[in-house]
Amino acid sequence: MSTAEEPLTAGHDGLLSLLRNGQLPSRGAKAPQRERYQRIVAAAMELASEGGYDAVQMRAIADRAGVALGTVYRYFPSKNHMLVMGLLMVFDGMRSRFEDVAIPGDTPSERILFVLRKNTEVLEKDRPRYEALVRAFMFADASASAELDAFGALMTEMFAKTIGVEQISDDQLNAIRVIGDVWMSSLVSWVAGRISVDEVMAHLGLAVRLVFRRLGG
Repeated sequence: MSTAEEPLTAGHDGLLSLLRNGQLPSRGAKAPQRERYQRIVAAAMELASEGGYDAVQMRAIADRAGVALGTVYRYFPSKNHMLVMGLLMVFDGMRSRFEDVAIPGDTPSERILFVLRKNTEVLEKDRPRYEALVRAFMFADASASAELDAFGALMTEMFAKTIGVEQISDDQLNAIRVIGDVWMSSLVSWVAGRISVDEVMAHLGLAVRLVFRRLGG
């Protein structure tokens, strides 16, 4: 099988690198700018926990973060853009939980389903917040393209680690992308109240087994 050319930690403008190195919103930002940026995202997440997607309003975020409304808009043109950044932070935190641990399972399918189950359970612990984050992902436009690109790269990286490969093949990359798409589409149905977490996992179990059957597990 040929090797995919794109790096696992890609993401427009190295956004994942900025996030992990504490350099958001940019490498040239000063410490007060970075602190304001973090306060703004934290305020949005708090409001989402308290009242869901509708509670996240730009004025309310500015008030909670103790910054001018113009400062909020300087970093984020919309609340969807901001919440997608929050989603990226949450999922990177999920990834880091498994970074230095042995993931149980005899096959790639079993290991991926273990990680999916653990991460999906996290979403149930603060349903209003994570419903808001998934809704923002659904509604995000081109202004959040960097965050969306980084999110896709993050998902690829997380699942590549899960199946235990350093150099990912094209077939493996395609399999991982399919699983990520099924996961997010299932979460959209979860947000809409159409399915439960157990049903999310049932959908994922079927998708993972089908996708990895031709890859040996």
